[in-house]
Amino acid sequence: MLTPLDYSIVKFTTFADTSAVAQVRDLAESVHFEKGAVIESRGKPTDHIYLIDEGMVQLGVKGVDGSQFNLARLGPGHTFGESEIFLNLNVIHDAIAESDVVVQKLSRANVDQLMTSSLNFFKALMAVSCMRVQTMLTYIGDTLGMPLLARVAQQILSVSEGVDNADLVHLRQVDLAHSLGVSRVSIGSSRFYPVGC
Repeated sequence: MLTPLDYSIVKFTTFADTSAVAQVRDLAESVHFEKGAVIESRGKPTDHIYLIDEGMVQLGVKGVDGSQFNLARLGPGHTFGESEIFLNLNVIHDAIAESDVVVQKLSRANVDQLMTSSLNFFKALMAVSCMRVQTMLTYIGDTLGMPLLARVAQQILSVSEGVDNADLVHLRQVDLAHSLGVSRVSIGSSRFYPVGC
């Protein structure tokens, strides 16, 4: 089964050249997390950015009732933690290892060094940050302006494009619902969606 990624966010490694990625690896601390481990906890102090090498990381927040609301799934080549570094914030999302995960952990000092010594690293990190702002504004606009049926169709198309325009995409209703911020029942009632998926 296809594991949904945050398909609308381009990976850091798409923007960074091989020398910038090599510089990250030279400076960063390689850290392994087992499946289910908490990588970061919301509200805790932080001073680093992660680059995912292997595995899947789930970003989310806990609701007032204790339930977990998943915001994004990130995989190899994605980064997270930029907002906390640039805005001097505590961790803004829980980050959970959805599988065994290997990350490159860049300290604030490492990030500062790379920002001043590597123009490509700087541009790649800024491009990722801008993509996330653009994605969130598009998401807000779609949520306010499009009916659910159109949003479901758009998300399925996005997933297909994320796996080389596949004609057949295996996607669970619950994962699709999480990505759209609605209930699984709402997704299941969409008239064109196959029953039992």
